[in-house]
Amino acid sequence: MTTLETTVKETGRWARDLDVEVPPERIDREMQSALRGYQKRLEIPGFRKGKVPLRLIQQRFGPSIRSGVIEDLLPELMREAAQQTGLMPAGTPRITRLDESEAGGLSFTASIDIWPEVDVQGHEGLKATRLTHGVSDEEVDEQLQQLQRQHASERSVERGLARGDVLIADLQRLDEGGVPIIGDRYEERYFLIGDDSAPSPEFEEALLGIEAGAERKVRFQYREDLPNEDLAGTRAHFAVTAREIRERTLPELDDEFASEVGDRFEGLEQLRDHLRSQLDERWSYLARQKLRSDLLEGLHRANEVELSDSLVDNYLESMRRERERQEPGHDHQDHPQDPGHEPEEPTAEEREDAVKRLKTYLIMEGLRKKVSVEVTDEEFEGYLADRSRQLNLQLDKLKRSPRAADLRRDLEEDKIFAYLEEHAIVEERAV
Repeated sequence: MTTLETTVKETGRWARDLDVEVPPERIDREMQSALRGYQKRLEIPGFRKGKVPLRLIQQRFGPSIRSGVIEDLLPELMREAAQQTGLMPAGTPRITRLDESEAGGLSFTASIDIWPEVDVQGHEGLKATRLTHGVSDEEVDEQLQQLQRQHASERSVERGLARGDVLIADLQRLDEGGVPIIGDRYEERYFLIGDDSAPSPEFEEALLGIEAGAERKVRFQYREDLPNEDLAGTRAHFAVTAREIRERTLPELDDEFASEVGDRFEGLEQLRDHLRSQLDERWSYLARQKLRSDLLEGLHRANEVELSDSLVDNYLESMRRERERQEPGHDHQDHPQDPGHEPEEPTAEEREDAVKRLKTYLIMEGLRKKVSVEVTDEEFEGYLADRSRQLNLQLDKLKRSPRAADLRRDLEEDKIFAYLEEHAIVEERAV
């Protein structure tokens, strides 16, 4: 591979300009490859496909092909230049100058932000809280009753709606005068009457006693604490037509029920033990997350981290692209932005969250250098085995996956937090 000539200019504390000289032979080699590619598929009158002389292709299409070659080659050249100088760009480099020499070479300037380095201070003696919780029999009972409700059987009944029943109904939104609002109709909706998570207990109360085939017009208010903030506390007016009333029967909480929940449970007590273990794990996870959050907050207070606007912008842009790739129907390829559609500007909350995430990342990277942690191959093997069981994935498949490298870093991070906890002032608090 032809060596690039690269010089670095410091344009800010964490900003650099890379001046790159690309020799003519590098461009010429790529041009020849591109010309041969065109030759294979080009059709010109007087020549058979694949037999058009390279000289003729160069004469007719050379400037256009060269432009495409340079455009395709630039990302690779920028990566090479960054590696050659030992710099790690924090985001996509920006081409600020692009010149072609008469000899056929190329020179350009790429402006990059590099990752700031944090000399972490105050990582010992941090204050944190460890939550403790003893799972009660009542909590286990509540989980058991939730499973019982999930396994309830239903049968259609010819009577009025009662608490505990299921209502299948059609809903038509009405305006204040009772006139149907066109396009605001919902069919075959399922309501469990008396459910604690009901959007509006007032709505359900108004429908008690209704029978299949009957219609009622109800006015009600949605709960103030509804997760949907657009609906929370608002009033509504609907015509409700009952299609079917279903009576629910809860199964007996016995050994047979336990085996129906899962064939690995030999009896009800074994199911209860499993539920208790799950609750213990959940509380342990919450306690661990709370402790880590406290430690990170302390590190944020003890360390000023300078972030350039461009670094934050690059992070937000990468997050936006990742969200788009995960949207249903996306073909997972990067396409130019639709010229008729401008991406939404990040909100103040999104920007604040991005800044916090970046600072956390940089502090943790600084801690990797400050705190000497080592992950042995034996430790990593055991960690992978645990993760494969948690993910219900074959161990060999997990080892071969791109996620394996991230898992080693996760284990390193666990060790760093263990060090911080060991040297922290930890207060226990029962909840």
